[in-house]
Amino acid sequence: MSLWLPPEDLSVDQWADKYRRLAGGLSAEAGQWRTDRTPYMREPMCAFSDPNIEEIVFVAPSQVGKSELELNIIAYIIDQDPGTILYVQPRKEDAMSFSRLRVAPMLKACDKIRDKVRDVEKKGRGATSTVLQKSFPGGMLTLVGSNSASDLSSQPVRYVIGDELDRFATSAGRDGEPWELAKRRQNTFYNRKRVAVSTPTIKGASQIEFLYTQGTRERWKTRCPRCGEYHEVRFDDIQFKAKPKRIAGKESWYVDVTGWKCPGCGEVSEEQEVKKSDSRWEAENPDAIRNNRCRSFWLGGFASPWRPWKDIIQNFCKAKKDPERLKVWKNTDVGDLWEERNTVADETELLKRAEKYPENADLPGEPGCGPLILTCGVDFQ
Repeated sequence: MSLWLPPEDLSVDQWADKYRRLAGGLSAEAGQWRTDRTPYMREPMCAFSDPNIEEIVFVAPSQVGKSELELNIIAYIIDQDPGTILYVQPRKEDAMSFSRLRVAPMLKACDKIRDKVRDVEKKGRGATSTVLQKSFPGGMLTLVGSNSASDLSSQPVRYVIGDELDRFATSAGRDGEPWELAKRRQNTFYNRKRVAVSTPTIKGASQIEFLYTQGTRERWKTRCPRCGEYHEVRFDDIQFKAKPKRIAGKESWYVDVTGWKCPGCGEVSEEQEVKKSDSRWEAENPDAIRNNRCRSFWLGGFASPWRPWKDIIQNFCKAKKDPERLKVWKNTDVGDLWEERNTVADETELLKRAEKYPENADLPGEPGCGPLILTCGVDFQ
């Protein structure tokens, strides 16, 4: 009779809290999964179970649980709502590594789905690629690289999951943008779902930034312990003192973090006080659920439960004199876009910036004659 029972009525986060186990040696905290440990993951996981949502976009720095979000969704699909899954990594080698180091240990540690998944058997020269295809009752998981047009457009799929979109190939061969190719494989499924996850890179050239703007544009905001207003914890509001020291000819930094200065009331709260305070997602464009069926989330690095703020500030002090190191810090530690500053404004843009002198300006000479001398200062590097 158990064969005829319907799946449990669970959302992704509820399923993970009940059945998901983290393998020892591969996770910072092995054992039973607890969404409360990373509360910012709850809404993205709930969004996947929402029939009104087709696409979930998640932007975040490194090591805040992005891969675990994807693994929870994959495990949920296998157990609760089977279908064909296309999992896209920047390169085929990345897909093989993810399969061996993340998917296989997850299946081994999770009793609920361990016996459901089998490697697809292949003969001869293709036998080594079985790690990229795994079958289960009602569906199949296929892992591919973003640079292969044939892998991205060969078979219809219900689910598409993309990891590190900003590191995707610019074009899959000659066929165009990889994420758009993968989306076309879902056209025949009315209940299709897509999940796009990435660390941000360069402003204006970031694929995940573009997808984020099409969704609800939600930011993780924390309640100020002093005034009660919700604000995003940003680097500019972190109060700290940094002193350089030279040891054996090398520069080292001593950092003392005072706390977070609330943009609203201006009061400073200590780090642990802020991290224990209530937090929530706030949307700038809630109408995107109705218009685009897309929820998008952007998480800052200061929300991580594993990263002390002192470590992030120390990395900033080490990198601030080197633009390339600073770019890595801004993308992977803070989770912000890097803005290139070598663009030159044309004459039309410069004219738009011109301002008129106010009529009551105190200028030399006769009244109404306007300015007499124009000075120009140029800062170049």
